[in-house]
Amino acid sequence: MAAGPITVYVRAGDPDSEAVVAHLRSRRYRFTTRDVHNDPSASAVLFGRLGRVAVPAVQVGERLLVGYDPVQLARFLPPVEGEQPPVSFGAAVRSVTPELARERGLPAPWGVEVGPVRPDTPAAAAGIRTGDVITGVGAYTLAGGADQFRTAVAARRPGDTMTLTIRRDGDDVVLPVTFPRAGDGDGAPAG
Repeated sequence: MAAGPITVYVRAGDPDSEAVVAHLRSRRYRFTTRDVHNDPSASAVLFGRLGRVAVPAVQVGERLLVGYDPVQLARFLPPVEGEQPPVSFGAAVRSVTPELARERGLPAPWGVEVGPVRPDTPAAAAGIRTGDVITGVGAYTLAGGADQFRTAVAARRPGDTMTLTIRRDGDDVVLPVTFPRAGDGDGAPAG
């Protein structure tokens, strides 16, 4: 990890602070935790950088990310040495167009349309079908199209589960997609 030390600014009892710490621990990052209630200099650092005290905040070198967003953390944090290879969803996706949104009864062109689903992949095991429209990942609406979806998949690691909201035949369906650990199935990287 050549990007610099990781410092996490938290507030005891804050659920988002706890989620960031759990996320970093699950990925085996080495980091220092500073509680803004017990460490006045931690509050001073945040106030000096942001003009306010906001937690959680993750600092890597001179870069600072405020809030808990697993997708942004995956983009922001350096790779962990010995980390397992990236996961594969098992199907191509493309951003929803205004025409497709009208056709599928979506109020706006968000989400991604699923292309052919490869057999024996996480998408196939979850019951994802060609033509499904993925409109959400976890609690997030998929407003950023294919790029946002690919980033969300890239944030996952073998053994993780990602909950998707699917628009299928005019109804919303929620499906969990589990990415197998090495040796549990198809772990080849791809979309």
